[in-house]
Amino acid sequence: MMPCHILFLFNLKGVIIIKKIFDHQHKLQSFPVPPLTSTHPKLLEWIEPLVDKQQFITTTKAVNHFFDEHGDAVKLQKKLIKLKENTEGSWLTPFWDDSYLKYRGSLPTGMHFNILVNRPKLKIAPTIAELAGKASFLVAEYYHKIIDGEVEPVMLKGVPLDMGQYRKFFRSVRIPQNNRDTFTVADFDKRNNFVILIYKNNMYQVAVTNENGDIYQSKRIAEAIDIIFQTEQQEGLNVGLFTTAERDEAAQIYHDLKVSKINADNLQLIADSLIVISIDEDSNNSDEAIENLMLNSRNKYFDKTIQLVITKKGRIGYSIEHTAVDGTTIFAVISYVNEGFAKRNEETLYTSEQPTTRKLSWDISAEIEASIFKLAEMSQKRKSEFHVKSTTFDEFGSDEIKSMNLSPDAFFHMALQIAQYRTFGTLKSVYEPVSIRHYKEGRTECARATSMEKWALVQAVEENQPKEEVNVLMEAASAAHSHRIHQCRTGFGVERHMFGLEQVYIQYGESLGIKKLPAIFKDEGYQTLREDFISTSGMAYDNVRSRIFGPVVKGGFGIAYILLDSSISINISCRTAEKEQATELKNHMLDALKELRNLRVSKD
Repeated sequence: MMPCHILFLFNLKGVIIIKKIFDHQHKLQSFPVPPLTSTHPKLLEWIEPLVDKQQFITTTKAVNHFFDEHGDAVKLQKKLIKLKENTEGSWLTPFWDDSYLKYRGSLPTGMHFNILVNRPKLKIAPTIAELAGKASFLVAEYYHKIIDGEVEPVMLKGVPLDMGQYRKFFRSVRIPQNNRDTFTVADFDKRNNFVILIYKNNMYQVAVTNENGDIYQSKRIAEAIDIIFQTEQQEGLNVGLFTTAERDEAAQIYHDLKVSKINADNLQLIADSLIVISIDEDSNNSDEAIENLMLNSRNKYFDKTIQLVITKKGRIGYSIEHTAVDGTTIFAVISYVNEGFAKRNEETLYTSEQPTTRKLSWDISAEIEASIFKLAEMSQKRKSEFHVKSTTFDEFGSDEIKSMNLSPDAFFHMALQIAQYRTFGTLKSVYEPVSIRHYKEGRTECARATSMEKWALVQAVEENQPKEEVNVLMEAASAAHSHRIHQCRTGFGVERHMFGLEQVYIQYGESLGIKKLPAIFKDEGYQTLREDFISTSGMAYDNVRSRIFGPVVKGGFGIAYILLDSSISINISCRTAEKEQATELKNHMLDALKELRNLRVSKD
């Protein structure tokens, strides 16, 4: 990986061209360690709406004891500040990487997020081979633009955002290992790049650049892929199924595969490929397509960072392994591919050569084959254990919410709180990520979306209090929501700070004289806050049809929502056991959106 920020290139005349890569990285501030005096009161504020009065009294004692001037927090904080001072990037990064790489469950439902985009608006519907060829070309072109520094640094209101994840989009993979996986990224190199195409469970190496680094034409890549489609009739052994296993089992199969040099070379090829392109032969419509992105294991390799999926009906989706990249960054790739499909002008001609393809052959022992057959059965069972439902609310969207002088994101979460109260009879913890990319190596903070202001609003709506009072509470809940988001965005959240203090105890507690885990981390109120009963993720991107990720906890729900100008997409995942509750939650959500709008409009 290139360590410098400036790339020197020579053109054909020998003139040096200087291009800047990740231009503003050196200007980014490091992620702060909030003062204890900031986190202490906010921690209690965040927990209060989630527990009864007696538990809150108990939790308050545990919190106050932890933050006492002679408490464990002071020792842990001093160590955390030293770690920050001695860390070039973010003090959070090593802890955060561990939390991802030590995850031992199945990746598709535990570590992936999935995106189904709208069909590109084209005069003539492309074939599947043409879609795959064009996507391969665009991915290679975007990779080259990253290498050449031609991707514009992202700014938000004039503030530069961290671009470090752009290094990790392509030629990257998660590798299963016992206890803790690893993540690898190949060095930047334009030459001899390729994608891995998976069709009928067979894997193919499809070249996208030549030995000089020139990108093959998309129509040439499509022709090469079409030959594969025309000639391949046999269903292969689904070797990629091992990436669906729980990680220690996946590590064992990976190790067993690598005993053979043939397999070891194949696994390295997959790691070195730009992306994996998966052909989904099972989805007949968009509802099936979004579900199959997460739950269908045919033609998949879930350890790859970017897995672009093309259905037989020409839908395009993405299954993203979350270890090194977030939705806020990966949309740069999705946008580039989408815009490339929509362009009317001819693509740049880099070379007219014909690309090569090669089918990967595997050396599979009887033991490995038995493991894969077993995983195929488990994969089918897992698919039956999860439920995915996508709904589009099209009565209004963010434009109308803004006209009410309310935050669209806050409005959505106000409706969600009403919906979860009507579904479960209580308010539970809601995880909402907040981007902190304006810090170096910044990824996300967590703003727990359940608050006392929203709880007061829920009670007012349920008790049919006067509309004027409900409107006042709505404004207070919206302001409080936005304020909490702002606190998190500026580095003064609660969750990551507490996570950091706990990790400092785990790694350095004994040397700090802290003999046992501080009571706060075992406290029922704190654990209630940290339980991701409802895990949400919001965005506003016109070309996305649906998004989905798995529930984080057993019995919980994953909710991906898309706030567009005139509609709201709501995508809910859960285990099948909670299917009826998911339907209730969705219906209550739709009702609550309309109720709040009517209450707000009636104010005028």
